[in-house]
Amino acid sequence: MTELRRGFKTWCENTARGYRRELALSPLSALDPRALAAHLGILIWTPEDIPGLDPKCVEHLTVKARDGWSAATLRVGGDSLIIINSGHPRTRQNNSIAHEIGHVVLRHEPAKMYVTPDGLMMMSEYNLVHEEEATWFAGAVLVPRDALLDFVKRGIDNTEAAKLMAVSVKLLEMRRRRTGVDVQLSRQRGTWAP
Repeated sequence: MTELRRGFKTWCENTARGYRRELALSPLSALDPRALAAHLGILIWTPEDIPGLDPKCVEHLTVKARDGWSAATLRVGGDSLIIINSGHPRTRQNNSIAHEIGHVVLRHEPAKMYVTPDGLMMMSEYNLVHEEEATWFAGAVLVPRDALLDFVKRGIDNTEAAKLMAVSVKLLEMRRRRTGVDVQLSRQRGTWAP
């Protein structure tokens, strides 16, 4: 895990609260990242939406090579387009979209792409800090700390909480670990031990 700049995690939690207010959502409601993208003027397509893309390419991207990619963001001037892998479950798509929105909101410099002589598309660079920031942003937007605290206090298990927030159990568990809500609540109860 990459070290994030001081105050970044708090900024993400506060920004997530702000977006939820703008979308008239409570901290305990599931946030559809498609609605957030629309609110921010970001288009979302699937491979099926790409004009002129051969159906064999669509099948390759969404079936045969489904596990090879999640999403990509294209930017032209001030406009952004997220292309999402429609072959993934909705919960994974939600995380992928929120992650890509994070890159846009954080104004990360896009990675450069190139095509190899044998036709493979490759990235020329990969910024670990940008990826970690986008991951943290996505988690805060989809599963706010306030919601995590509420779920833990009410004894809602991870599977049910993930369903309520329309995310994967894996994402919910990651947020619980990384936010430290269990430690915080055990300290409040006087049950925490180092």
